[in-house]
Amino acid sequence: MKLVLATAAGLAAALSGTLLAPTAAATGFGEYVRCESFRAPWDPQAWIRDGAGDKVVISPFGAAEVYCTSWHGMTAAFQLDRWGHRHQLDVPWLGPLTNRVYVWNPATS
Repeated sequence: MKLVLATAAGLAAALSGTLLAPTAAATGFGEYVRCESFRAPWDPQAWIRDGAGDKVVISPFGAAEVYCTSWHGMTAAFQLDRWGHRHQLDVPWLGPLTNRVYVWNPATS
């Protein structure tokens, strides 16, 4: 009887610890900093592979005010428009150009 009671108390403690534990705040990739490696598609340097890691951003605001962060080789980026609204820059699957071309997402702000 004592074994059953001890097991039940242990299970109750584990279950309540799981249910009442605070959730971790996922902050994404980390701290975003201003990126100078993004180029507008009409910039000739955008399409030259010189090892500098230049990325192409397709956006109505050109390559201005792009902020990015990197984590384990993956880059996340957003762009501020003229009014200070934040827009996510998405990476479409483009075969060999994947992770090199970023597209402005007007739905995010």
